[in-house]
Amino acid sequence: MKINTVSNSKDIFTKALTNIMIIFSLFSIILLTNCKSDLDENQASLELYAQAVPLAKESGQKILLIFGADWCGDCVSLRERFRENEQIGKLLLENYLVIHIDVGRFDRNLIFAEKFGSPEKKGIPALAIIDPTQDEKVLATTKGGEFSSARSMSDAAIYEYLKRFTN
Repeated sequence: MKINTVSNSKDIFTKALTNIMIIFSLFSIILLTNCKSDLDENQASLELYAQAVPLAKESGQKILLIFGADWCGDCVSLRERFRENEQIGKLLLENYLVIHIDVGRFDRNLIFAEKFGSPEKKGIPALAIIDPTQDEKVLATTKGGEFSSARSMSDAAIYEYLKRFTN
């Protein structure tokens, strides 16, 4: 029994370390793309996504794109719950590479969003879940605005939605 616990702890530690390396890599990519003043946001998002695909594939994670904005109360609420709810945080850490895409006032990254069916059209935050091991198959998008009232969603509903797409 102790061996399994140690093994599970080691697996969680390895995934956490991998995620830290992924976040560092993505942060570096963001810094590099922000330095290219002639590169438009859509292209920068496409490049960020392209860099994330092999990282997610290597770590065995799905990609969770969250289309949102800083002014959006529901977006802020969802982001806080991702950080503060231990069960949701662990699910994300173990199963998803999360990328936040800023849609501004529905005037930014729209061409990038089209690649995933423009889930933001019915409200934000909007999610797209991609499986990088299946030729970047889009497993789900919230085209119906399912998370656009995230403030009123229970933590359990958020968890169950995200859990459906894990292995």
